[in-house]
Amino acid sequence: MSKVKASVTLRNDSKGYIEDYLILLNGLLKLTPTEIKVLTEFLEHDNVICASKKSRKIVAESLKMKNVAVLNNYIKVLKDKGCIYKDSIGVYRYNPIVAPPKELSSIEFVLSDLND
Repeated sequence: MSKVKASVTLRNDSKGYIEDYLILLNGLLKLTPTEIKVLTEFLEHDNVICASKKSRKIVAESLKMKNVAVLNNYIKVLKDKGCIYKDSIGVYRYNPIVAPPKELSSIEFVLSDLND
């Protein structure tokens, strides 16, 4: 098994930190630039519950979308790509990989052979 380590500096401001984290993981997530911006805005607003009625309005306004209906299309895509999910009571929550830890110092990717 081979290990690859890379040092990446993330921005210090909240939104920049979240966005850099998501961009770093985007090889796995396969998000478009707009999907990253939508997810960043939701995470900055509330890092536990995603896409509440209140947060949808705030995120749509922040991203200058015509209305919340446009944002709903992105929410569906984020759900389809596994970034968010509905819990047992129907509340959208984040997949743990997309919610960056507060005190992240590094990320380690491990590449291994299929035979390992």
